[in-house]
Amino acid sequence: MPTAVALQRQLRSVRARFDPVAEEEKARLLGMFAGLRLSRPGLLAAYHDDLLFLVAFPGSIGVRDAALAQLDEISARVRALPATRRAALSNTGIAGSVSRYAIAHPIAECLVGDQPYAIELDWSNVEDPVRLDELISQVLTEVERDSFGSGMSTRRWVAAARRTDATSTLQWLLCAGSTRPSGARSDFAAAWDLAQVPVRWRIGDSLRSVTHNRIDVAHPRLRTDFRKPSEPLVRHAMRPLDRIEQLKRPQAARAIDVARSALAARCREVHAMNYANPDEVHLADLGQGAQLVVIGVLPSHRLLLEANYGYLLLSNGMPIGYGGVSPLFRQANTGINVFDPFRGSEAAFLWAQTLRAFRSLFGVRRFIVNGYQFGAGNTEAIGSGAYWFYYRLGFRPASPAGRRLAEGEAARLRREGGRSPTATLHRLARGDLHFDLPDWDAADAFDEAALDRVGTGLAQRLSRVPVWSRAAGAHVLAREVQGLLGARPEHWSRDEQAAFERLAPVASLLPALPQWPVNERRALAELLRAKGSTGEQDFARRATGLPRFFRELASVLAGSGARHGRIAG
Repeated sequence: MPTAVALQRQLRSVRARFDPVAEEEKARLLGMFAGLRLSRPGLLAAYHDDLLFLVAFPGSIGVRDAALAQLDEISARVRALPATRRAALSNTGIAGSVSRYAIAHPIAECLVGDQPYAIELDWSNVEDPVRLDELISQVLTEVERDSFGSGMSTRRWVAAARRTDATSTLQWLLCAGSTRPSGARSDFAAAWDLAQVPVRWRIGDSLRSVTHNRIDVAHPRLRTDFRKPSEPLVRHAMRPLDRIEQLKRPQAARAIDVARSALAARCREVHAMNYANPDEVHLADLGQGAQLVVIGVLPSHRLLLEANYGYLLLSNGMPIGYGGVSPLFRQANTGINVFDPFRGSEAAFLWAQTLRAFRSLFGVRRFIVNGYQFGAGNTEAIGSGAYWFYYRLGFRPASPAGRRLAEGEAARLRREGGRSPTATLHRLARGDLHFDLPDWDAADAFDEAALDRVGTGLAQRLSRVPVWSRAAGAHVLAREVQGLLGARPEHWSRDEQAAFERLAPVASLLPALPQWPVNERRALAELLRAKGSTGEQDFARRATGLPRFFRELASVLAGSGARHGRIAG
């Protein structure tokens, strides 16, 4: 009888083959595993990864069903491990394990709503006690705040103060925050995220676990092989992807829930998924059972000049990867993260399809990948050699020095083979990678670093407005821009009015705005309004058609165009 280690190696070697002999071998190996006791956490985790792979990329229904049946037994296998070995599975998201990390407010609400007894505030991992005390004080009465923090630790004080029927401190704190008035609830949620509240989540057999989290598929697509890009990425991305639909609310809510769960169990998060907009969830069919879910952000949590989306990749309903995309004028910042169990499948093809979908949705002409995605401060990306994944598809360094280094290392690898040294990968990760489509114009480049200077520019602009209140000053600027653009916000929705009020002061930074042609001023009014539309796609698409706004703003933020509009100090 082969050892469990040998069996797992055999399964790993055959899982990505789909011929009849391979399917028989997979079925045989799964049958042998069914009666084995897996006492080593590393082996159990590796086997779990193989099961997920077989469900996502099945070659036969029988093998997929057997893999699903084995996944149902994972929690019991984990519980059978001694406590010290179970601890080795922490933060994997496997059923029966424990995840510990700082959790965003909306995700905390979801998890406490599902499993109130299974998740608790992790006092041992509080990194910023002052922020946590500030958060807790928000739900206390004035009299309570007078004594909070004096003579008793926060943990002991809360234990004495929380409702006696609360299942946990975490539940008590969340519910106390949610019962505050509307504006105060928003302040509480913001304070929660600043406090980086750590939790300890005993996942058990939760449907949110990596083991069980997926969208049910009535008719899974069987594989015969893995696809590879068959044409240059530039040609592929330019072809419109027609199989994109906007999901109705029930389907959108389910997709959001699966996306959040896929990240939460793995101790990860994406802002757009934390504050997901159920009225803007796009589903793209990538073929062969693969799908891309693109998730927009609620109007109250949108970025200023960028649109912002999270995305989830699925195969036969199984989450296999994720990322984000932030369209800004005619460029978009993005990147891909494939979950470990699904490495060695068809990531390059799916990434090409994903970029094609982004082009179809937002009309962007350049894709940017920041250094973190391939190694800057990211040891996982260094270990996987993520840089060369992007490079092989046609992404190139933004700087001349980066291009010279990459060309030299690529030539060395062609001659000698092997892997790039870690030190070289760290050097390659200094700076961004770009991928330009044929209609990209270098004049449209918008330095992302300039986004950090918008606030400074507005501060200087407000210094010339003769009112003491900053909010009142911004309102004065917004009313001036409204007049210049001929906008009529009183006929818009509340979110559209709020978006215009927020963005119009930025438009006031443009000294030439009064001289713009009438049609372009009207287009700018519609752009600022679109930031508050039900979905951000309209804003992203309109942005690509208004180069004057972004080019002049970039010039102002770069330091030229120092003179501002018409309001006298």
